[in-house]
Amino acid sequence: MKLSLLFLFTLLLPLTTTQAPPPRNDLTCSLCKTVMELLDQYITDTTNEEAIADALKEICALLPAPLDAECDAMISEYTDDIIELLVNEYLSPQQVCDELTLCP
Repeated sequence: MKLSLLFLFTLLLPLTTTQAPPPRNDLTCSLCKTVMELLDQYITDTTNEEAIADALKEICALLPAPLDAECDAMISEYTDDIIELLVNEYLSPQQVCDELTLCP
């Protein structure tokens, strides 16, 4: 009996933990855009840019040779461009929030 109750519970658990889709209204849209704008400011702060560069270098260190050296060269050359693209090209607050379906 205990085993069958446990089995039934494990079958029903995913049904009770599913999340409802995020609401799409002006409040969620405004909040999302504000958070994305703050993230934009955070990423472009010079101390945080250095932290991003360090994180990219750590990722390169995980790669096997000779890819690690190629990755290091790429990061050294393009870190500023990568951050610029993330911030100015691909991190438009409206685009991000639209993609997350948080704006009506």
